Amino acid sequence: MPKPSIPQESNTLGPLETQINTLSGLVEKGRARSRFPARFEAEFVNHRLNQVLNQDLRIIAAGLIVFLVFGWADFYFGGSRSAFMVSARMLLTGGLFIALFFIPRSRLRHQGYPLLVVGIYTCMLLLCWNITQIKVPLAYFYHSGMIPMQVFALLALRSNYRAMLACSFLMLFTYVIFVVMLPPVDSPDEIDRMAYAILPFYLLFWLIIIAMGGYLSFIIESGSRTDFVKNRLLALEAERLQYLGRKLQQLSVTDSLTGLFNRRYVEERLTDEWRRCSRSQEPLSVLMLDVDSFKLYNDFYGHQQGDVCLKSVATRMADFCRRPGDVCARFGGEEFLILLPETHKDKACELAQDICNAVAAMALPHSQSEHGVVTVSMGVATYVPDPATGYESLLREADVALYRAKDRGRNQVCCEGAGGQI
Repeated sequence: MPKPSIPQESNTLGPLETQINTLSGLVEKGRARSRFPARFEAEFVNHRLNQVLNQDLRIIAAGLIVFLVFGWADFYFGGSRSAFMVSARMLLTGGLFIALFFIPRSRLRHQGYPLLVVGIYTCMLLLCWNITQIKVPLAYFYHSGMIPMQVFALLALRSNYRAMLACSFLMLFTYVIFVVMLPPVDSPDEIDRMAYAILPFYLLFWLIIIAMGGYLSFIIESGSRTDFVKNRLLALEAERLQYLGRKLQQLSVTDSLTGLFNRRYVEERLTDEWRRCSRSQEPLSVLMLDVDSFKLYNDFYGHQQGDVCLKSVATRMADFCRRPGDVCARFGGEEFLILLPETHKDKACELAQDICNAVAAMALPHSQSEHGVVTVSMGVATYVPDPATGYESLLREADVALYRAKDRGRNQVCCEGAGGQI
């Protein structure tokens, strides 16, 4: 963990806030019941389609079974045409069952509602065809079968009132055209006259069913849309709280200027690593780094440029903390610390020298330094932790080594007295 990683607010929190504000506006303005903006409408359609695929498939399957069971009427009324009529019904039902199985698993799943409308309408057309195969008055039985088809359309399409109304009116208009085109009955008897007499009331009854079903379907879809908005808001609010919680936790252990870990965090990690390495008897190394003549740099270039200098040094230093367990931190002022668990003295000294050379190679101008550029001095300490003591002795040794490097002319690493360890 070389450097804490806080997501950019503009990339994470901004889009969340935009979505939350948009959905909150829909609720406040009472528009959660109608169509949403394009993005949320697509999400809602997908959500509603998943509900159909997960829940309503059983209703559709049950409707197909009922439709197939009513094939007894084909046997009973069909006469010589019964076998042909039953075969047609079974063929259609079988095809729809196959479609019901494969469509949810194919790319056509996103066209679920239009395909469902087509399926219901096809079943209704079969009933119309059956009417042409049977002589009156037995054919009137199939006229009454239009109402169960309408009820099934209401059930299957209840969560999409537009699809429900489109399917219902398509069936009604088709039926009206079909009835108008039927040849008149020769020598109509009392049953025929009664059937023609009640036809307007039958159509009116059908219209009433459509109107009631459309209203109920609108209420169901509106409720579904409102629930979707509220659930989406809850999910977004939870996501925002999680993000803010993570950000707060990261900020509490992060130095605001350099973006490295702060002293509080590195001391917590020192405690943990001291205990862990004492159990495994592995070496624990610390690199203490100080920017040379930084007070003079600040006085000459100004504090704002001094902050830029510290950021540059921190970024370059963090490049060398490559292992997950390495910790780079700002320890205070112009002083930095690198914690290297399970690292031997020679490796720690080698890394410190690489960092020292890399900072000097940046060639940041420093006219008040004898080197002419920004440089750092580093002290290294390596201990195999003793469980009976604390990490303070390790820090103290690294600090002593750091000041030795400064006393010797700066821009160098001191590894002497590194705890007398490996």
